[in-house]
Amino acid sequence: MNPNDKQEQLAKLRFGPYVTPVLAPGIVVECEVRGLVTVVRLSDAPLPWPLGERDGGLQPIVFKALARAVRQESPDAVAAAWGIDIETAKRWRLACHKPLQRKKQTVASPPIPWKHDDDELICRLSLSEAARLTGRTLTAVRKRRRALGLPDGRRMAERSVRSNTQQQHVEQVRRELRAWTSQLTSSVAELRETFRKAKAITAYWHSQPTVLLKRIGKVPKSGP
Repeated sequence: MNPNDKQEQLAKLRFGPYVTPVLAPGIVVECEVRGLVTVVRLSDAPLPWPLGERDGGLQPIVFKALARAVRQESPDAVAAAWGIDIETAKRWRLACHKPLQRKKQTVASPPIPWKHDDDELICRLSLSEAARLTGRTLTAVRKRRRALGLPDGRRMAERSVRSNTQQQHVEQVRRELRAWTSQLTSSVAELRETFRKAKAITAYWHSQPTVLLKRIGKVPKSGP
């Protein structure tokens, strides 16, 4: 593509800049339009972007900066920068703005089956994020985690909070102990200096009678 044409296409973006994410081919990421997709390669559009494959289809992955651009840029600008047609950009815009419909289950309705993609999200993400992407409740996600043999995410979060609190308490005790040790060391040094001065003064006054007697020649004789 001509550099001038490329700059002209990118100039239509009003809320950038948009940075191309670095992804290795073969990894699986979450697309807001198509769900879990496999990264294949970068596109050759004016703004290069990872292409994701699912069910034989290859399209740019709507996530990160592209998802933000779809929500706030015009479909024409998105189509020009990412090398897609305007109808696809409009479809992406509707999909990204469409609120997640939570899957309801009543006594009369049969259980809603879990898909393989849902299980992958539950294994990789936190409770709240998995519930948001699957459209299920937190309770349903916890039950599914237990059914898959995974630890309860709620207890994991509680242990994390408890661990952080304990670490903060230990750090506070360490700071107080260092302060007390420093104060004690300073007090001991002052006591030693006071003792040294007192010892010197006591030795001086003990020597005064002998000095005076020597001066007047009346030093008592030692022994018989």
